[in-house]
Amino acid sequence: MISLILSEENPTLPNDIKLVFNDVKVFYMKYYPGHGIRKDEQERMYKELSLIKNEVGKGDVIVYARSYGVFYRDGMNRLKKFFSKPVVISTEAIIDRLRELGAKKVYVVTPYNQRRHDYEIKWIQGFGFQVVGSIALGRTGGPAIASTPHELVINAVKIAQESSADAIYVACTILSTLPILDKLSGKLPVVTAASATVDKVKEIINLRNNV
Repeated sequence: MISLILSEENPTLPNDIKLVFNDVKVFYMKYYPGHGIRKDEQERMYKELSLIKNEVGKGDVIVYARSYGVFYRDGMNRLKKFFSKPVVISTEAIIDRLRELGAKKVYVVTPYNQRRHDYEIKWIQGFGFQVVGSIALGRTGGPAIASTPHELVINAVKIAQESSADAIYVACTILSTLPILDKLSGKLPVVTAASATVDKVKEIINLRNNV
């Protein structure tokens, strides 16, 4: 079983991820503005996680499909130590996947408004990637992001495919991308928040099955 931890603003990923995995149990956390970096935000986050820790821990793999509290390595490491089972963190999976591809120059597509989009660019630059271009789809909040038409994402990626990037990164686990991965393919590899997460889960499952 996969234990999937999500923001309450994410109605998309539970349905999309079940296209790939059969046995998924979903756990929702409250949405709070901010990035989960401050001490008070971390304390509130772990207090909430403590309430679901036992049930979440029944999964063979735990998926934390949020960015809150895990934008940076210290937050990622703390979360992985909190659970006794393997933990896949979407933010970490994205960075790992881009590095596995050997990407140095990245084109960024996000569903966000400009302010949140700029934060995403700053975040990925902080891990050493050069952003050579970007598109913000201008949507604010979970419901607006969840209702993003697939065609908008496909068209944005088509533009990105013409860039000088080594890879294209499509942000946000609330944005539905798993059903359209084939339509995003082109000369440049495409890493979406959801696809990177799923790939990492598959990797863990395959390692376990081969032991």
